[in-house]
Amino acid sequence: MRLRVFVESPPAFERWIAAQRLPASEPTGAAAEGHRIFAGRACVGCHTIRGVSVGVLGPDLTHFASRRTFVAGLFPSTVDNVAEWIHDPARLKPRAKMPRLGLSDAEARAVAIYLETLK
Repeated sequence: MRLRVFVESPPAFERWIAAQRLPASEPTGAAAEGHRIFAGRACVGCHTIRGVSVGVLGPDLTHFASRRTFVAGLFPSTVDNVAEWIHDPARLKPRAKMPRLGLSDAEARAVAIYLETLK
């Protein structure tokens, strides 16, 4: 697994911690459709997005867009890559624990657009 380390001054680190505790912002535009799909599908059973869902199995996605990569650093975090992952995780990473959710390409892209707004 790849890991990036960021070094901050103690005050900057405290500000970062405070920001991490905040709930996700309310989506607008194209991201609102992705939010609706995320909140209405199995995503909420596994993934936490503070203010939206409290999942217990998958990574916390509250600040997903603040990450430069996803899937343990394997892929750059772009709308296209995230949509492809959401649509068919095992195609990108065999034996992935995330199941295929049966989302259409358009639905997977909408969720990816939403996730890419979560700073």
